[in-house]
Amino acid sequence: MIFASKAFLVFLPVVLVLYFALRTRSHKYRVLLAASWFFYAWLSPQYLWVIILCTLIDYAAAIKIEAAESNRARKRWLAFSIVANLGLLAAFKYAMFAYDNAVSLSNLCGFEVRDRHWSILLPLGISFHTFQGISYTVDVYRRQIKAVRSFVDYALFVSFFPQLAAGPIVRAAEFLPQMHTPPTPSAKQIADGLHLFVLGLFKKLFIADQLDVLFVSPVFADPGAFGPAAHRWAAVAWVAQIYCDFSGYSDMAVGVAKWFGFELPRNFNLPYLATSITDFWRRWHLSLSTWLRDYVYFPLGGSKGSAARTYFNLMTVFVLCGLWHGATWPWLVYGAYNGLLMCLHRVWDRALTGVPWADVVRGSWAWAALTWFATLAQVTAGLVLIRMKSWPDGGLMLKSLVAFDVWGERAAGVPVWVPLLVLLVAVGHVCGGLSAKFGSRWELPSPVRAAGYVAAVLALVTLTPGVTRTFIYIQF
Repeated sequence: MIFASKAFLVFLPVVLVLYFALRTRSHKYRVLLAASWFFYAWLSPQYLWVIILCTLIDYAAAIKIEAAESNRARKRWLAFSIVANLGLLAAFKYAMFAYDNAVSLSNLCGFEVRDRHWSILLPLGISFHTFQGISYTVDVYRRQIKAVRSFVDYALFVSFFPQLAAGPIVRAAEFLPQMHTPPTPSAKQIADGLHLFVLGLFKKLFIADQLDVLFVSPVFADPGAFGPAAHRWAAVAWVAQIYCDFSGYSDMAVGVAKWFGFELPRNFNLPYLATSITDFWRRWHLSLSTWLRDYVYFPLGGSKGSAARTYFNLMTVFVLCGLWHGATWPWLVYGAYNGLLMCLHRVWDRALTGVPWADVVRGSWAWAALTWFATLAQVTAGLVLIRMKSWPDGGLMLKSLVAFDVWGERAAGVPVWVPLLVLLVAVGHVCGGLSAKFGSRWELPSPVRAAGYVAAVLALVTLTPGVTRTFIYIQF
């Protein structure tokens, strides 16, 4: 059951009716928890025990941490929580990767080891709910929040179904205070929730899935059958697709949560308007970026030590970021690639900041346009790494990105819909940037928004084949 499925469009109204028909806090939250576990079991029934086990471990560990009299005991219970969460994550997500590389290394050294003939299905949302559990016990250890005494409350925080499958990663300090009294959604929350849900559905079905079917998958499956211009368009279309797919899910998650009266954190902030790689990671997958900052980068020392230590911390964070996304060499290289770019940008920025002529140049519109283009090119090259079928195919795609025949070659074989859908993403970013800069003057009137919802629904019904592909980040 995913947000764009018919089953979910039946499931959601039933849960909403039951939730608001009940009067007591305990009954409301028990029903919502049962619905969340049902949502989980629908997609990953054999692994329901995983999320329940993680929930029990972190619930008990946090109480023990808070009750412990010695710092040593507190650290022991915190370590138990972290090891349990990361151990389950490693067992399900990284065991196959580790085994395959061990086999390759053994064969290279002359020892014959059988290839893997087994596989492990990844439990739903394990990368997200394990990070939520770790952040919770760490925050209790740091005495930033109190341990939750109600198991139902804590279990609902972990498994709240709108964000369960693919985030955003929610902190206990953000969600638990909202649970003191079951929130009643305001008229604005209901309207905003509708806006976000329809917007996310439109991004997913009309843009992301269409780009994938029309062009991205065929080109990336066999780059040799296409020319450099098609490669470039496929790379750009993939950049648009992954944004619309993931931000579409986040929009829908935040929108559904609003209908229950809950506010979830924003996960994207117009990332393709970024003018540096640092700016990009402050806009893309915000819940993960800030999680890694607060629970990995800062504990490692952040930027308080020597320059070498700071660069080591940055590389560590982004290598872990790559591995968090996927247990493959392309994801590992993607993390290292972004870590290297972050380090280089820090060197560049520190060298030019305070230099009079450089400050003048960096404040100009021409410089902003140049850095925007350079950042988008860096992001595109990185995303090609995680979409390629093989290293030779990826090399061919990357070579086309820097080809010098941009003006001489026609984009043969590129469907007309591809540039139009990419343009929609660009227009959305521009309108979002103008709205952020000028405020409510750029907010559309209610009748126009209503007409937009109707047009979006009609486009989804008439121009898309329905649900054909799951959300990309559910696979992580």
